Amino acid sequence: MHCLRFLCRLLGKGRHHHRDHDQDNPNAVILQLPLDLLLLITDQLALHDKFLLSHTCKTLRQVTCQDWAIEVSRLSFEDQIGFWAGLAYSLPNRWACLKCCQLHPIDTSDVPRAYWAISARDVPCTVDMSRGVEIEAYSVQHYHVQFALKLSRLGNIHRRYLKALMKPYTCTRKSPIPPLAESYTAEPRIINKRFILREEWKFRNNTSSAIPIFPDEHDLFPSVCPHMDMLYGGPARSRFRKESSIRQMGMRQLEEHVLLKEVTLLEEGIASACESPGQWIFNSCLHCATDIAVMISTDEREGTIRAWHDFGIEGSPMDISWKAHVRDQHAYWLDLGPYLDYPHGSIRELWLEGASHGTGTGQSTLRSVFKKPIDGLSKV
Repeated sequence: MHCLRFLCRLLGKGRHHHRDHDQDNPNAVILQLPLDLLLLITDQLALHDKFLLSHTCKTLRQVTCQDWAIEVSRLSFEDQIGFWAGLAYSLPNRWACLKCCQLHPIDTSDVPRAYWAISARDVPCTVDMSRGVEIEAYSVQHYHVQFALKLSRLGNIHRRYLKALMKPYTCTRKSPIPPLAESYTAEPRIINKRFILREEWKFRNNTSSAIPIFPDEHDLFPSVCPHMDMLYGGPARSRFRKESSIRQMGMRQLEEHVLLKEVTLLEEGIASACESPGQWIFNSCLHCATDIAVMISTDEREGTIRAWHDFGIEGSPMDISWKAHVRDQHAYWLDLGPYLDYPHGSIRELWLEGASHGTGTGQSTLRSVFKKPIDGLSKV
């Protein structure tokens, strides 16, 4: 647990810490409480809060005294991740890593739009291909979300990095099927202390050729989320392949029908948009906080797919608000995971409300899952 020893020095209670800083503040109200009452209070704290509290003064260190390395090792993997994420909440230069269960230092060159550059060099535990948007060279990782939320909350540190994390990204390219052209845009915002990402894909036919906007020969359709993506080929071909795979599972007819509806929300949205040019077709994922909208222009020469993702508030990468968005590389593609209960359409509405009220990277109404137990750690 060398990381814990490093943190002890970082927080000012290392072997060479000046003795004057170790004295209690006699005016501190909490130190006026009886010892048994103080113990009752500290017993209700999470382990990461106790760890931070133990580095405030001599008395509180004695009250919370324990072998931190042993205590952390006794935690389940999920609770260990929660411990490190809780510490990272108060440390602007550190982020909690899901792979090695430790804290890593900040790298201000590591931003979502630098996916290929970051993945090609040595970074802590390698880049995790988790969002399903890496084909666009834009990959939002959990630590990107956490740094953006944390730096927005602190407001006085790493402002340039926060700006880089929140910078919109746009990519335009030629389609493998001329004369179609494609573009991709990703725009993150922090609204109500939540990290919201809007993605947009546009497909255009800039000539008079009568080529469908979504041809079945096209194999580069967007992966809107782990639960709404298409197999190789366009919407019709993708739906046929999914239906064939589901039938091979030997399910009852009703179960087959329900599962097919779940995994073809994007294909059905495109089909409905093609039948009603000029109208937005809205839908929502049943397994992660993602709203989508599809529209075909009235002249049928442009198709637009939009997705709004809610990656949640500050917390652990084990929280459902993040895990629901992460593709499990080891699971069968039809294993969609648990259903996420959220108001469908609410993410899109939150985005529009944030835009109309000028919500940037500050305004907030929701509390974080972590509570900062002591002051003075924001300078670490």
